[in-house]
Amino acid sequence: MKQTYSFLILILGIMAFWSCSKTDMNTQGPIEKDGTKPGAVSNVKVENTPGGAVITYSLPADEDLQYVLAEYAINSTTTRQAKTSRFNDTIRVDGFIKAGEYDVRLYAVDRSENRSDETVVKVKPSTPPYRKIASSLTLNNDFGGVNVTFENPGEDKIALVILSKNTNGELEPIETFYTQTKQGSFSARGYDPVKRLFGVYIKDRFNNTSDTLLKEMSPFLEKKLDKSKFRQYILPNDQPSAYDWEMRYMWDDKTGEPGFHTLQGAAPSPHRFTFDLGAVAKLSRFKILQRIDGGWQYQHGNPQIFNLYGSAVIPNSSGSWDGWIKLGSFLSKKPSGLPLGQTTNEDIVYARGSDGLGEEFLIPIAAPAIRYIRFEQIKNWGNTDFFHALEITFWGNTQ
Repeated sequence: MKQTYSFLILILGIMAFWSCSKTDMNTQGPIEKDGTKPGAVSNVKVENTPGGAVITYSLPADEDLQYVLAEYAINSTTTRQAKTSRFNDTIRVDGFIKAGEYDVRLYAVDRSENRSDETVVKVKPSTPPYRKIASSLTLNNDFGGVNVTFENPGEDKIALVILSKNTNGELEPIETFYTQTKQGSFSARGYDPVKRLFGVYIKDRFNNTSDTLLKEMSPFLEKKLDKSKFRQYILPNDQPSAYDWEMRYMWDDKTGEPGFHTLQGAAPSPHRFTFDLGAVAKLSRFKILQRIDGGWQYQHGNPQIFNLYGSAVIPNSSGSWDGWIKLGSFLSKKPSGLPLGQTTNEDIVYARGSDGLGEEFLIPIAAPAIRYIRFEQIKNWGNTDFFHALEITFWGNTQ
C-alpha cells in the first residue's frame, strides 16, 4: 500500500512540474532579452529600378542579429516596411508613387527587437510601371459603351478602372478589371448610342493611382442579330450533323435539346463548320450555350478552345481560306477549375449565362464587318473529336 501511495505522489509531482514548466515557457518571452542595440549597416549601395530600388549593405558583427528593416514613405500618406533576414545583404524597396528622390531608413534589429541607429539612404526610382502603363491608355467607342487598350510589357499586377457619369453628373467607377496581361483590351457596355463622358485610370498593388484619361464618346448601337436569317453553308471538310441534331437547331431560340451535333470522326481535325448570318454585320460579341442537360456541361463535345473566322463575301466553294479573316481565338472558362466530370453550381450558372443564352465571348473591336462564319474547334472539353452545342447568338450592328 505504501509503495502504491508513493508511486501516485511521484506521478502527481511530475505532472505538476510539467504544468509549471509549460506555464513558465509561455510567459517568459524571448530567450534573449537585453537593452543593447546592435551596430548599424554600412557600405550601402543603391541600384535604382522603375518605382523602386535594390539596396545592398554590409551587416554589423553582432552575434544576435535577427534581420534588417527598411522604412520609407511611398507617397504623402503611406509608409511601407521591408524586412530581410541576417543571412542576406540585400533588401528591395518598391511602391513609390513617382520618379524622384526618397529617403529610406535602414535598421539592424537583434533578437531582443532592439533597433540600431538608423542609416538613411537616398534612392531615386525611375517612373513606376503603373504610370508607364497609364501613358499607353486609349479610349475608343465600342458597342454599347467604351473599349480601353493598354500596354503592360512587364506584366505588372494592376487594376484598370473605367468611369462614367451617374444620374447626378458625377464620375463613378462602372467596371474594374484586375490583370497582368501584356496587351490589354477591356470593354464596359450597357449604354445607349448617345454622347457621354467616359474615363479610365490605372491603380497598382500599392494603391497608387494614375491621372484619369477622359473622353466624350457616343457608343455604337448594338442589337441581337436576327436568327431567322441564319443558314448553314456547307464547305468541303465541314463536319456533317449527326443523331438528328441539325445545325438549324443551334439558332432556333430554344435553349433545350436538340441542338447541333457533328458526326464523330467524320473529317480531319480541326473540326470545322460554316454558316451564313443572312446580313453583313460588324459583330460585338456572341454566346454559346453548352449542352448541359443530363450532366454534359464542360465535357463530351462542348467546345473548349476554338477559332472564329469571318467573310463579308460568299466563300470559295473549294473550301480554301481566300477571303476569310480571323475574328479571334477563344477559350471557354470553367470558374471552379475542377477536373473533367466535376462541376459546381457556379460552373453551371456561368455556362448558362445570366440570360440563359450561354457563355459570352467578345469580338475584337478592330474586326471587320462580315456575313459568313467559319467555326473551327481546336479542342472540346471531353478531348473527343466532335462538336455539340444547344444555341449560338450574335450581337452587333447591321446598319
